[in-house]
Amino acid sequence: MDATSLARHTCKVFVTAIALIFLSDAVLAQAQSPASTQTQTQKSNTAWPTKPVKFIVGYAAGSATDSTVRFIGEMMQRYTGQSVIVENRPGVDGNIAAEAVARSPADGYTALVSGNSTHSTNVHLYRKLSFDPEKDFAPVATFARVPYVLLANPEKIPAKSLKEFVAFAKANPGKLSYGSAAVASRVTIEQLKSQAGFDAVNVNYKASPQAMTDLLGGQIDFYVADIVTGMAQVRAGKVVPLGVTVINRVSTAAEVPTIAEQGYDGYDFFSWLAVWLPAGSPSEAVSGMNALINKAMQSEEGQQYIATRGLLDFVGTPDDLHVLQQRDTERWGKVIKAAGMETH
Repeated sequence: MDATSLARHTCKVFVTAIALIFLSDAVLAQAQSPASTQTQTQKSNTAWPTKPVKFIVGYAAGSATDSTVRFIGEMMQRYTGQSVIVENRPGVDGNIAAEAVARSPADGYTALVSGNSTHSTNVHLYRKLSFDPEKDFAPVATFARVPYVLLANPEKIPAKSLKEFVAFAKANPGKLSYGSAAVASRVTIEQLKSQAGFDAVNVNYKASPQAMTDLLGGQIDFYVADIVTGMAQVRAGKVVPLGVTVINRVSTAAEVPTIAEQGYDGYDFFSWLAVWLPAGSPSEAVSGMNALINKAMQSEEGQQYIATRGLLDFVGTPDDLHVLQQRDTERWGKVIKAAGMETH
């Protein structure tokens, strides 16, 4: 091979080598890019929270809502290493807490813990609210349902079933009385009255224990209580269970049929507990908080927690909460208006 041929050959080898180097770099970059993207996604998903989170609860310390969100807070601290503060601001059916959060900075670190009262029923019960349940909040997550059981005092109502109860109520129009300590307990009975076609007199109470005391004492004839409280009195032989208010039977009261299965199709009433952030909060705060709440409630500890407290699993997406809020605003509103429930 002469000098000219050797030079040409050497040049070709060099060009080929350079091309291979660039090709290998491109292949390597392409192979690494998904991992790089994944790393960026992971970082963005873990960017929240970077400081303590505050839950403002619309109910008193020791309530089911309060104790459950404290459990969630403990789990969130375990998952993230960030502190979670729970502040109780009870009063006016949760409106005080809702107003406080609506006026808080929309930075994703102050959240409202409430339920269907502030975001579905109060708009029908208060002539003027200091907040807009739709416009002032970003839905985050539901975390539990509270089922109820309809109870009768056996010394006042000779009924062992819902059918017998309704027959007795129809035979004594306007003579029976029932207690209501919250909007949910009132609405559940008003809906049953409407579907079954009987009349009874409502007696308002400031707290559930007072209503239960009067049911046991015979001052009122029937009452809707949460499952845990109600079934404790059933098993003590003091009251008769007539039906649970949710669509499916509840494991902690498996022997009690639902109201729906006893001839009242579609009857499905329960309170629900949820979390909202102020409107305009960062999307990563909404999604991050939703993921942590769902993780806590779906964990083995979370499932044990709700089972021992008579709650029902109820996790979902922010959109699920928004749809539920709109549905119950309309559905409960119809019952409230039809019953002529007083406004404030």
